[in-house]
Amino acid sequence: MRIAPLDIHDPAQADEVFAVEQATHAADRPDNPPPLYDLLITRLRQDDPEVRLALMSAQLDGRLVGYALIALPTIDNRHLAQVEVRVDPRHRRRGVGSALLEAMIERAGAEQRSVLIGGVTGPVPGGPPRGEAGARFAEAHGLTPALPNTQRRADLQATDVAAEQRLLDECLFHAADYDIVTWHGITPDRLADGVASLVNRLVVDAPIGEIDIQETTLDTERLHAEDHNALARGTHLVGAAAVHRPTGEVAAVTRIDVRPPGDHGGIWLTIAHPKHRGHRLGTLVKIEVHRRVRREFPQLRYVNTGNADANAHMVAINDRLGYVPYETATAYQRRLS
Repeated sequence: MRIAPLDIHDPAQADEVFAVEQATHAADRPDNPPPLYDLLITRLRQDDPEVRLALMSAQLDGRLVGYALIALPTIDNRHLAQVEVRVDPRHRRRGVGSALLEAMIERAGAEQRSVLIGGVTGPVPGGPPRGEAGARFAEAHGLTPALPNTQRRADLQATDVAAEQRLLDECLFHAADYDIVTWHGITPDRLADGVASLVNRLVVDAPIGEIDIQETTLDTERLHAEDHNALARGTHLVGAAAVHRPTGEVAAVTRIDVRPPGDHGGIWLTIAHPKHRGHRLGTLVKIEVHRRVRREFPQLRYVNTGNADANAHMVAINDRLGYVPYETATAYQRRLS
């Protein structure tokens, strides 16, 4: 077996990476939307000012049987390294994943990163089958569970529109001082500063468990750069914000990122500022963003979101909006120094 740097700009290597991605998806999470070549490869090739990616390949007899990537934040949280490992199911339990992970741990040390983070999926009661091998693999390499998280999804095509309207009316009664703004594409200029400020509050306000992560310093320019990068990958960005009418403050925000075919979406974030809580704003912006994606992407069915298990308030909101657990997604962590 040969572990070597991976050149994602080489069309042949890119094709092999996508083949491994397809194989791991079919084996591990076949109920999820299948990977898209352009979305994956564009992401891996993209020059992102917020994070630098490095990739390694595992080859047997000249054929790529696995790959790993390490994401290195370049502005905030420069002590972190986030790792992902993919191994073709036909070549598992042969040391391929271990060799790739150890190479990435060495790379993280060379980059003077002190904390390694990775995600591991698992089953939920009544959900689709998920293996336990990921957790065993992570723990065998010194990573420990740092933040239990559950992935949920809502079937927007099964929405009870009348019940949704009743819930919306209830929320609006408590939010008389707020205007709801929705958009498709780049975050509107008049909202961008407030949205960036709320994103920065995620680490302050949302449960982070044992993860060693610090508050970010996102601003309008960087938020718009991230928006443009997402659009360059073909992703559709649909957002909703609650604006406090007396002050003009962005009090709550959510956004759904929709895959290029328009057939599946994921919540990027949902957050309300603490001083504006108690007005049902989290529920309100989610209903409005659901309504907009249903109008603009009639073929879209499922929207998924992830919640820390300790975030009881957001879990309750998502339960009320029809989100159903389908897998766990635990964050694992290892201190390198």
